[in-house]
Amino acid sequence: MSWHDPARTGESQADAALRNELRGLLGMPAQPANYFETDVTPELARLADDLRREARRRNHTARRKSSWMLLAAALPFTLLLGAVGSFATVQKHKADLLAAAVTRQEAEIQRLAGVVSHQAQPAAQPAALPSIAQPAPLAKGQPAPLVAGTNPSRKPVQLVIQVDRSPDTPAGAQQNVKAH
Repeated sequence: MSWHDPARTGESQADAALRNELRGLLGMPAQPANYFETDVTPELARLADDLRREARRRNHTARRKSSWMLLAAALPFTLLLGAVGSFATVQKHKADLLAAAVTRQEAEIQRLAGVVSHQAQPAAQPAALPSIAQPAPLAKGQPAPLVAGTNPSRKPVQLVIQVDRSPDTPAGAQQNVKAH
């Protein structure tokens, strides 16, 4: 079982202790003076092969896995997070552009409402303020002016066009298409 192996010169204490214990179990001397004093039997050859196989298995399992394997396993998750973050950034940019467009449109509506309210005031009374209790009657189809002195922090007032709710056709002028 013993042989001259240069790899044994640097073996660990645990391996040397295991080897001495196995020699004791097999009935061999602890430190043979002559490497060839024991006869090799098929049982000893089989045991030596088992020991070599076990040593290889231990060396293989004792190796540390490299960190690139961990990085390769995390790559799909990292790509998914990057894609979701990119999508969210694009959507936020679109939302900001739409919010700016709505703000511009609201400012344009307010500007047009101010122009319409100045045109609705009679030319004879430019300095007189209309009474709040008695609003001036509006012509049919003319938009209602905005009330002056409203709080600008409140929601902007929308223009309302008054519509005559009278039916277009009188009730007696209806004709039945199909008689029962």
